[in-house]
Amino acid sequence: MQNESSITRVGHWLNKQPKAVFVIYAMIAAFAAYASMYAFRKPFTATGYTGLDAFTLFGVTFGYKSIAVISQLLGYMSSKFIGIKVASEAPMKKRVPMVLYLILFAEVMLLLFALCPRPYNLIFLFLNGLPLGMVWSLIFGILEGRRVTEFLGLAMSVSIIFSSGIVKAVGRWTIDTLGVSEFWMPVTTGAIFLPVLFLALAMLYQVPPPSAKDIENRTERAPMNHAERRSFIRTYFPGILLLVLGYLCLMTYRDIRDSFMDDILRELGHTVTASDFAGIEALVGLCVIAAMLIFAKIKNHRKAVWANLCIISFGSILLGSATILLKAGHLSPKEFYVMNGIGLYLAFVPYQVILIERLLASLHTIATASFIIVLADSYGYLSTVGVYMLKDILTKFWDIEIQWLGVLSVVSYIVMITVPLSSIGLAIYLRNKLKA
Repeated sequence: MQNESSITRVGHWLNKQPKAVFVIYAMIAAFAAYASMYAFRKPFTATGYTGLDAFTLFGVTFGYKSIAVISQLLGYMSSKFIGIKVASEAPMKKRVPMVLYLILFAEVMLLLFALCPRPYNLIFLFLNGLPLGMVWSLIFGILEGRRVTEFLGLAMSVSIIFSSGIVKAVGRWTIDTLGVSEFWMPVTTGAIFLPVLFLALAMLYQVPPPSAKDIENRTERAPMNHAERRSFIRTYFPGILLLVLGYLCLMTYRDIRDSFMDDILRELGHTVTASDFAGIEALVGLCVIAAMLIFAKIKNHRKAVWANLCIISFGSILLGSATILLKAGHLSPKEFYVMNGIGLYLAFVPYQVILIERLLASLHTIATASFIIVLADSYGYLSTVGVYMLKDILTKFWDIEIQWLGVLSVVSYIVMITVPLSSIGLAIYLRNKLKA
């Protein structure tokens, strides 16, 4: 129930407005806040750091970009495991200040990345990723447990699609138009987005807690201490295991597709321009938004869970089908990226937001969706780092030439098979546990 003393003046005003006003306000705040975070994480992937080496180990030289991506991912992955405690225990009013401090720390690390000589600057990419992995769960913890959470969570999820393309386009623009070097490009891009970040977080801070009607409909979302988290995992371990398995497959595919988009398109013979990043992801985002809006009409939480599992399976099969069609010569490089993007996010967005939110509402148990998300994220990024390191080991030590397109293709087949099977297993496990 809402604590009146914790609600700001703007929050009181929002409580008195029609639901549509609150939804639009909170969606804009959530979209802009999380999209801004990407400006401090993803810009460096917009360039290839071509011809640059990271270091030589046992006589083997490692390429700079792949080690840079792994360095940041190690920090991001560590952040996810830290976030299991931090994000699940954070009170609502401390979440926005925490997000601000974490992102500003990440920007300072990008500055040190630019100032420090190569390859020693890679440590600052690790430190850049270290705070950013907690941002999603901290922001989503403000939005969850409401009758309109689907809309608010959708704004956050599609911000990943749009912002990834936009910030990489801005990053390329700073290099091509402003003449910024590859190493100064990330911190410059982050600085450009600072005003948007400040405004978005100021708006997000005004969002009032869930109302009594929200709690009645979606169950209470309270901070979880260590004992409560452990009890929840023990109670629902088989279901959580299946959730995490499907999620980590999608997470691994998403990160490879996103981090090496520039490299994969070039391997396919496509000449990459700054507009490609934003154009491809904008088309993907619009298609996913249209598909996700249908969930707002499903009031029954149990039916919503089944519908989510169906669309997650469909998206995973579509994602794998894009690879099959590409190999058969039926898709151009850009068409391949649009199709695999639609399939990916048709599966990933429901998984990340709607499925877990409706699952908790249907189980009628006190917990937080942000805890389950950060738990799944942790193992998702652990899987991603494992794939990156395996590729480098096979390429450098065993002299097996592996392109990023090949890695993406293999993972797409794994997603196509594993995610639908884990969804079926989850449906069987949950069939007697869910309530309306």
